[in-house]
Amino acid sequence: MIMKKHPDNLHDWLEWQQELHPKNIDFKLERIKSVYKKLNIDKIAKKIIIVAGTNGKGSTVAILESILHQNDFSVGTFSSPHILAYNERIKINKKEAEDSLLLEAFEKINELRGDTTLTYFEFATLSAFYIFNKLNVDYAILEVGLGGRLDATNIIDSDLSIISSIGIDHTEFLGTTIDSIALEKAGVMRPFCSCIYADINPPSSLLSYAKNNGTSFLYNQNDFSFKISNDSWVWNGKNGTTVDLPLLPLIGDFQYNHAGAALQALEIIEPDIFYSIDKIRKGIESIVLLGRFQIYNNKPEIILDVAHNADSALKLKASLDKFPKKNTIAVVGFLEDKDVYSLTKPFVSIINHWYCGTIESKRGMNSDEIKTRMKSVIDDNLIKTFENMEKAFLSALLNLKNEDRLIIYGSFYTVSEFLIFSKKQNMYITNESS
Repeated sequence: MIMKKHPDNLHDWLEWQQELHPKNIDFKLERIKSVYKKLNIDKIAKKIIIVAGTNGKGSTVAILESILHQNDFSVGTFSSPHILAYNERIKINKKEAEDSLLLEAFEKINELRGDTTLTYFEFATLSAFYIFNKLNVDYAILEVGLGGRLDATNIIDSDLSIISSIGIDHTEFLGTTIDSIALEKAGVMRPFCSCIYADINPPSSLLSYAKNNGTSFLYNQNDFSFKISNDSWVWNGKNGTTVDLPLLPLIGDFQYNHAGAALQALEIIEPDIFYSIDKIRKGIESIVLLGRFQIYNNKPEIILDVAHNADSALKLKASLDKFPKKNTIAVVGFLEDKDVYSLTKPFVSIINHWYCGTIESKRGMNSDEIKTRMKSVIDDNLIKTFENMEKAFLSALLNLKNEDRLIIYGSFYTVSEFLIFSKKQNMYITNESS
């Protein structure tokens, strides 16, 4: 598609990008590789870390970003999807990219691409690469969009890779078994470089791939470990480093897997930072991440979480179990390719009322369809449906008492729509957790 008139604002550029390529997801990397080559970039940053995984990618990126930033490195991060603004996808030193910088990148990429079409995500990826190179950042931390092997972020070589977790999701693209999904994510590994697996018990296919690929593969409880106490946690690294650190501002014990992997990556790629333990501690304390068990309000208690697959739903349930039990309302919105059963069944014993809304997206599952799929595990009388998320939020809030809990989850879109709704309603935030 040839652009008839250059947009002069971010919104119009993004609208155009969504129509540029006929497919939303297209794993034929020849197109993006050809445009990247025209950008004539030697290396997007002095050092590059790529993060793949079913869940925990965003947390791992945020932890690395915060620690490196506190240690005076210039850090560019690329992550997706965004929650409130596109600019969140590309950050420099923890600050969202300015519109002017994004527009400059868009103009350059569009000028060079010729007749080559790009997906929305590919355009974003190349924009991040262009910006990181232009600003000469010390570190580029790239979050894989989907899978790994054929993801746009993987067209360049990283210095180190992290795989945060392996679970069942996006089966139409990655396969239906843990091993097939693991092999797709293993594609981010590079020979003679290290790959850190944040979880315990890695799938055998990951171990085999690393061995055959000549990748140094390290994993949780084998090469590094940690122990959590009431007011701190101790991390032990592969090379003998031991540090005592403040508790994470992220809720959920599983987040220590991501932090442990991030520290192991840094022990390998930037070992001298462990001479500045105070800066690491400050980095840990300064982690900011929206939508991951984010306690939006205290009384009544409102919790936001982007959990959108079976594994993340179980982790959300485990985190909720550590809080006192109370009358709980859930507002959910799912995308049409999601398994509603696995996203709702874990919560049967702790959620008293369900409010289902339809996400404002072509991919959003209709709320009546959500209810139909929920009825196999949840009493029909406990489920209400609404034509959109805003009406679901409003109804839930009207029925929420001060001593109750409201949990909003199911998708990045669900959390995004609530934050936009709450801003319109001028809702007061009593506690903003990361």
